[in-house]
Amino acid sequence: MVGTKRYRNANYVLKALAAHEMHAYQAFQQQSGLEPVVSRILWGRGIRSVQAVLDLQRNDQTLSRPYELPDMGELVALLRTARRRQQHVRVYGDYDADGVTATAVMVRGLQWAGFEHVDYYIPNRFDEGYGLHADAVDLAVQAGVDVMVTVDCGSSSPDAAQLARQKGLTLAITDHHALPLQLPDVPALVNPERMAQPNRLSGAGVALQVVRAMLDDEVPDWFYAVAAIGTVADVVPLRGDNRLIVRKGLQALQKGVCVGVDVLLGDRIKDHQQIVADDLAFFVGPHLNASGRMGDARPAVALLLAESREEASHWAQDLKARNQLRREIEKDLVNQALNQVPLDGSGQVPGFVVVAGDHWHHGVIGIVASRLKDRLKRPVAVIGWDGETGKGSARSVEGLDLFQHLWKNRDVFLKLGGHRGACGFSLSKQDPYRLSQIFSEALPEDVVRQQFVGTAVDAVVDASELTPRAVEQLLALEPYGHHFERPRLAVHGVVDGWRTMGSDAAHLSLMLVNHPYRVVAFGQAQMAQTLVEDGPVEFIGSLMLNQFQGKKTAQWQVEEFVGVAAGRKSWRQAVRFEAVTKPLSGRVLYIVNSTREQKAWASQLGAQAWYHYWPDGAWVGHETAVQNQEMVAIVVNQWDRWPRLFHWADHIVWLTAPVHHMALRTASALLKEPAGVMWISPDMAPEPVIGKARRLYPTREKLARLWKAWERGQAPLLIGGRVFHELGFQRGCKPAERRALSFSPAYQRAQQHWRAIEQDWKKPLKDWE
Repeated sequence: MVGTKRYRNANYVLKALAAHEMHAYQAFQQQSGLEPVVSRILWGRGIRSVQAVLDLQRNDQTLSRPYELPDMGELVALLRTARRRQQHVRVYGDYDADGVTATAVMVRGLQWAGFEHVDYYIPNRFDEGYGLHADAVDLAVQAGVDVMVTVDCGSSSPDAAQLARQKGLTLAITDHHALPLQLPDVPALVNPERMAQPNRLSGAGVALQVVRAMLDDEVPDWFYAVAAIGTVADVVPLRGDNRLIVRKGLQALQKGVCVGVDVLLGDRIKDHQQIVADDLAFFVGPHLNASGRMGDARPAVALLLAESREEASHWAQDLKARNQLRREIEKDLVNQALNQVPLDGSGQVPGFVVVAGDHWHHGVIGIVASRLKDRLKRPVAVIGWDGETGKGSARSVEGLDLFQHLWKNRDVFLKLGGHRGACGFSLSKQDPYRLSQIFSEALPEDVVRQQFVGTAVDAVVDASELTPRAVEQLLALEPYGHHFERPRLAVHGVVDGWRTMGSDAAHLSLMLVNHPYRVVAFGQAQMAQTLVEDGPVEFIGSLMLNQFQGKKTAQWQVEEFVGVAAGRKSWRQAVRFEAVTKPLSGRVLYIVNSTREQKAWASQLGAQAWYHYWPDGAWVGHETAVQNQEMVAIVVNQWDRWPRLFHWADHIVWLTAPVHHMALRTASALLKEPAGVMWISPDMAPEPVIGKARRLYPTREKLARLWKAWERGQAPLLIGGRVFHELGFQRGCKPAERRALSFSPAYQRAQQHWRAIEQDWKKPLKDWE
């Protein structure tokens, strides 16, 4: 694969085939029998043979041998000795979803293996914190525990291990987190990180392997069902063993083998509806996590181990109440954290963001860090201070081993634990901006680069390409998850109608011409004002399975709209055809015709130039500053991306002639209602704007000239290269087939805009519709 490329006016990146791959790709497409869009997606993900496709969908594969994990033999021997001696065994877990599922798997597994005296202990997040500690050892000794087995923790607790040995408590550790320099001295430390090639199992996955070893692989479906939840919730790579665990676990959950999960899903999954990985990631996992986030994780374990629906109902209601409280706290903290995103002297967001606040809920800071990481596209740490110390949680991005990165600055912390993707820590109170600077040093180049790249998509498609057969093939690739994400596509089509939905009308539903699948945009109802009947629309989204009243249908879930260039709102209601002659109050948006003008006017007005090439994190930071009125004057180039905000500007001032009436509609959506004013001097010359449009917009003749350079392997400037990429043509490579220009959304938009220019500038600006 060649590197992704970011195009002007596009907030996504396209994956492209290298010229030397084309022949092999065409053979793969023909042999696999897959629809073109599906074969493009799989090829881009490194799945390039028919056998590899079949392996994705096979149910007859088995997990790797449990004894491949270091010390598995020692642990099994230790446990069998404890069973023979009828010793008291305690399972010591963790309070997140992976920890509670691992606890349930290990407890039930030991019971199934014939242990008579088994209990479990999970530390309280607030009173005890993460990991195995000395007090837990003392409590176990006082309770008469002979053997304690950790799940999802323990690798970074050498002091607790030493105390256990001194007090005669046999301690065994099962874990999957990163290993410290000093390992605990225990008879068995089962952690895939000790392998030469680590098997990236979750804590629940490691526990499942222990149970398989104890039971000689005669493991009931219940264990796969519960381990699948931990695997999805802990966001481990959905490859190899993890993919098999989730696939078998989903099949087991579909049978209702876990009463607690069956009851928790309740009305969400009706009879005959299919349970998918998204149900675990976005419903079951968050409910289990909510228990520990609010302090006590035992209700989550109790739900998983429940034997009856009556018992499960009690715990399910408890978890739902905790999750609702968690959501309310999380929403408030996300807003507070966004308002604290630091900007350096040049107005940029640091490469590693640290935000902090007094008494921020320690149970929610992890999910807040995850939310900010997704929005800022960079690693994030969130800290809650309590007096002179605090607890923090950090989340990583692709390409950064977070634990190793933070370990370089371990002197900053009182305690640090975690793995590649997430870490928890405690530390003395200090300046979060200073921490941002420290952690931003020596970030890998790839991590820094991705902050400047838009959303990566698997393919750009016309809605007509998504045939029922293609949709069926995409849905058959379940389960999706980390490192095998649900395909993200840039889709373009024609609007056939829309409506808002939801009790608060906050969501948007639309249909496309000649396309049977509904398009849903949650929390984006405001985009309705940008849609035009029979007008083009482009969005980034994923196909989801929608199940209602026993029927299964696919629907699009929109991540963001792209290239929105017009709206239904009449711009004439807010316009004044006169030049601005006095200072304006409130927030003001100035619009110019080039980046050079942008820089000059920003300097003259004392305003912020709004550049299209900013990294996404800077966009979020600056948009937050605009919303908070910390930034009151900005200058945009009408040819580039504008702030992704609606109804915020008190005034919009055109310092150049607008390119066409659609630009005025788009601008009007940014004005406050009903008092916002748009200022346009009626005597501005259109020639500079029309001349620039001629240079930027691709005609058939211009594309034909650019194509000759493209065939020679040269990269044409501006939009021509984007059109060729959207048509699936590779630089320096003769295309396998001709494709109509209508398959390029960039070309379609350009033609629509050029028609508007020709029509509008036949008459004075005052007479535009």
